[in-house]
Amino acid sequence: MRIAAKWTNDCQGKKDFDGSIIRVSTRYWPRGGGFHVSVDGEWQGNDKRQQIVPSATASIVLCHGEPREGSPEGDYLTLIERHFNAETEDEVKSQVEIWTQAQFDRIAAAMKGEFAVAPKEGK
Repeated sequence: MRIAAKWTNDCQGKKDFDGSIIRVSTRYWPRGGGFHVSVDGEWQGNDKRQQIVPSATASIVLCHGEPREGSPEGDYLTLIERHFNAETEDEVKSQVEIWTQAQFDRIAAAMKGEFAVAPKEGK
C-alpha cells in the first residue's frame, strides 16, 4: 500500500505533501434496488420491485492509494464495513451518518491513544 498523498506547489517555493489516510466509502441503493433486470425479455426498473427496501453499504478504508493496473480504485484496506436497510432513503442515510460518526470517534480515540504525547512533569 502507498499513502494517498501528493506533492503540490504552494506559494513562494513551498511545497505541500497532503492526502487522506482514512476515508469513508458508501454506496446507496433506492427502493427497487437501483438497477434494471430482464424478466422474460422485459426490462424491469425500480418501480416493478417495490418490495426491495432502500439500502446502503458503508466502509471505513485505510490508505486509499493511487489507481494502478488491476486495481482501478487503488490500494486500500477495509477496516470495517456495514450494511443498512430501512423503509425510506432518509432512514438509511441517517443510519449511515450515525454509524460513520461512531466509527470516526473510535478511530480518533485509537489514534489519540497510539500517538498521544504524555504531558511533561510540572505542566
